[in-house]
Amino acid sequence: MGVIGGILIIICFIFFWKSPEEKFRAKLKKNVDNQKSHFSEISLILTAGIYTVGIDFPAGKYILTAKENYGDVFTSDNVKNGINQTLGVGDKNIASEFNNLILEIGDTLTIDGELVLKLYSQRVNLVVVPREVMGQELNLIAGNYICGKDFIAGTYDIELIKNYGYITIREKKNVSNIKFRKYLGENIGELKDFKNCSIEIEEKLEISGGLEVKLTPSKSTYLYN
Repeated sequence: MGVIGGILIIICFIFFWKSPEEKFRAKLKKNVDNQKSHFSEISLILTAGIYTVGIDFPAGKYILTAKENYGDVFTSDNVKNGINQTLGVGDKNIASEFNNLILEIGDTLTIDGELVLKLYSQRVNLVVVPREVMGQELNLIAGNYICGKDFIAGTYDIELIKNYGYITIREKKNVSNIKFRKYLGENIGELKDFKNCSIEIEEKLEISGGLEVKLTPSKSTYLYN
């Protein structure tokens, strides 16, 4: 093949290789673009969770308004001029509103804590691609669970049943890497639920303390809100 051939292969790899995230975005955008456009205003109420633009709500320019409590709000790293701050009500040192957040298909918006957040846009294309509902409904107590063996892979809503403790998800290739970790509890101000948590095959789910939780397959927020 020679040196030149090897260089050409490397160049082609650099220019044409796409990460799983890029492939996901491209597929999602194609599916949205193939649907008939319908523009209107939109108003959504969201709580703690990870929301994907184009699945959970449409792409567009949004005003974010805290309606109850407070919590952190942040966008995925790829979002230009995104958000990474605390929003809430009743505290002059915490913003209650964030204007002109532009979210594109495939971006994610994460809400943490007990914050109840309103998303509003005057005009967006209301088309979304419904989330493929995968997984099983199950109740879990303290223990170690392997996805694909102890339960089905999918995107889940996590809901507190009772007591207190941590729920942790560790990456399959390196269990020392924590993908997701939240403390849930019954007291005021403690997290009670979290939406749209993706759990993949061979990832490890840990539940500690006296915590009991319910896992339910997630649906597309916009279609069922």
